[in-house]
Amino acid sequence: MSPSEANASASSFVGDFCRRYPAHILETLLRDRTTGRNIIWADDEYEALGAGYAAEDEITPDKITDPNATVIKPRIDKEQHRQNQRTKSRAEVFSPSWLCNQMNNDLDEIWFGHRGAFNAEGPQSWESKTEPVEFPRGKKGHGWHAYVEAPWLEITCGEAPYVCSRYDSVTGETVPVRERIGFLDRKLRIVSEKTKTRMEWVRRALDALRASYGYEYQGDNLLIARINVFETFCDHHRDRWGSSPDPEELNQAAWIVSWNFWQMNGLTDAVPTTKQGVEFESTLGSFEEPEPVQTSLFELFGDAFTDETTEEDEEEDPSETVPLCVIYDWRNGEPFEFASLKGKASAMGKKFYAVIGNPPYQGDKDDNDRKPPIYDAFMDAAYEVSDRVELVTPGRFLFDAGQTPKSWNEKMLADKHLKVVMYESDASAVFPNTDIKGGVVVTLRNETISHEPIGTFTIYEDLNSILRKVNEAAGSAPRLDSIFASQRCYKFSPMFYAENADNPDVVNMLGPGNKIKIVSKVMENLPAIFTTTSSVPEDEVVKFYGRVGGQRVHRYILRCFIQDNAYLDGYKLLIPEANNSGQYGEALAEPMIAAPGEGSTDTFLNAGPFESEAEVHNLAKYYKTKFFRALLGVKKATQHSPSQVWRTIPHQDFTPGSDVDWSKPISDIDCQLYAKYGLSDDEVAFIESHVKEMD
Repeated sequence: MSPSEANASASSFVGDFCRRYPAHILETLLRDRTTGRNIIWADDEYEALGAGYAAEDEITPDKITDPNATVIKPRIDKEQHRQNQRTKSRAEVFSPSWLCNQMNNDLDEIWFGHRGAFNAEGPQSWESKTEPVEFPRGKKGHGWHAYVEAPWLEITCGEAPYVCSRYDSVTGETVPVRERIGFLDRKLRIVSEKTKTRMEWVRRALDALRASYGYEYQGDNLLIARINVFETFCDHHRDRWGSSPDPEELNQAAWIVSWNFWQMNGLTDAVPTTKQGVEFESTLGSFEEPEPVQTSLFELFGDAFTDETTEEDEEEDPSETVPLCVIYDWRNGEPFEFASLKGKASAMGKKFYAVIGNPPYQGDKDDNDRKPPIYDAFMDAAYEVSDRVELVTPGRFLFDAGQTPKSWNEKMLADKHLKVVMYESDASAVFPNTDIKGGVVVTLRNETISHEPIGTFTIYEDLNSILRKVNEAAGSAPRLDSIFASQRCYKFSPMFYAENADNPDVVNMLGPGNKIKIVSKVMENLPAIFTTTSSVPEDEVVKFYGRVGGQRVHRYILRCFIQDNAYLDGYKLLIPEANNSGQYGEALAEPMIAAPGEGSTDTFLNAGPFESEAEVHNLAKYYKTKFFRALLGVKKATQHSPSQVWRTIPHQDFTPGSDVDWSKPISDIDCQLYAKYGLSDDEVAFIESHVKEMD
């Protein structure tokens, strides 16, 4: 079997590679050009294998070749539990090749001025065009030389599926050379179509390699990526010339790959480390000038590098500082720190024509035992190094939902350079067996083009039209979010603490940060305070609703233990804060009507307060209309229902003097609302077909 026919799911990915190429090629691909040593594991996944496999240990040939040749495997070849572990611990989901192709096509459309220069897309598939690629005429700087040399970067590249597509990273199926869709594959296809001699092909192909970049945190992924990129160069050479590159060309390719695909923590721009409290420092000023591997490499790259660490360096104790990552600018012939591309004061400019990729979605657990999102940081960082950035991320921010900062959500939705290329509410349709609340989105930010910002996002044109009509009719009138109390509107009073000062168990059971808040578990934690029955007069207790053991229940607490607020003494509608899944048009959980003197834990949202019970009944009917839930779905993308999800819904008059006859059945109320906001037959049909009935 030739290297181009090798399947990613073979029993020994690294072992097979070593049988095809000289040992020093693997040694070159293991080098970390910033530290002068080898790349590290950067994860504790392999620690159980013994010495040399800890997170901070370098990956050395003896640890990954016979008899250890099966240690490093492509993700598709890993046991399912290890795949799941990486997905859970690192939010590592690998992009299928059809998505990589679609996103590369999006960026190529900017270059060529039309879609499909390389292939025709089908549903989660593509068919490569056999005729030579045509470049735009009269578009200065967009010829084939410029295309081959335009620097592209895949961030957090994993196994480099956007760069090269030797196999589908999700299925493991081999992709024939002429069907490949990575951006390096595209550059090499152009080289094969445009060059006449092998010497010219090699020269231009190395240019393509120099213009292809990627960084990755995990050491095993990075080595696989480097091998894939190196082999892609070799595969295209064999496809074009029927033979492998010669030894000198292999050395040159491996050298370039070891520089262009580097190991980095994308949040710090530094070499990965598991140490705490370290400082990140620039080492560029003291960067060691290396000796090239061979004389011909010396001539090719100049005397700017060394390939060996000194004996003195090997004996030094590990420093508590971590170096910022150094990469190479081939156009200007000099190394530079990736971090220097960032910040308003950067003198480096935007080095990359395009940035593409699938960044990690969440970080390590915080003090609240949650894994905060980090994809927003990667998006911002990518915008600093290129004018054209296309990334696939969770889609919650489109609805101003999730844990990304509200200010960041607003910035993104108001960005006149950002557009949604694809949105999929069911993440498993993109990443099999993966559940991402709020779906996934592919966004393209092109700083060279301005257009209408995203604003309020929906995936349906009919819904966009409905929303415009409702907004025009409602004008500046209050929206439904104006009647919702803050989620934790009920709080313990000073009397509660005064009466229980000698009972530390009561206060301690509230938990840190919740000393006055009446949170969801308080009924279970304080059964002596929240009792199942009450023996005091009715006006001296408050009836509280919450959940115990997964069931809705009520408990009683002395009124003097609760701070007064307007909702406590009015009628209100209690709506579960965690309400179904966030799928558009879904039925919602049944609300509850609460009378004066009744309240709830933060399990429920409180809407009101109203003077009469009839008004609450009418709000409950409104809540069940299809019109209401059609508009709720504009912002509600997860099970949670923060205040902003109700802002698209117009407030109504729920009194007998309303312009809506609330005495009618819910279906009739829907018809009144359709007419009130001037919806067309098509818009009504959209709501009726996309929103489920509620009893």
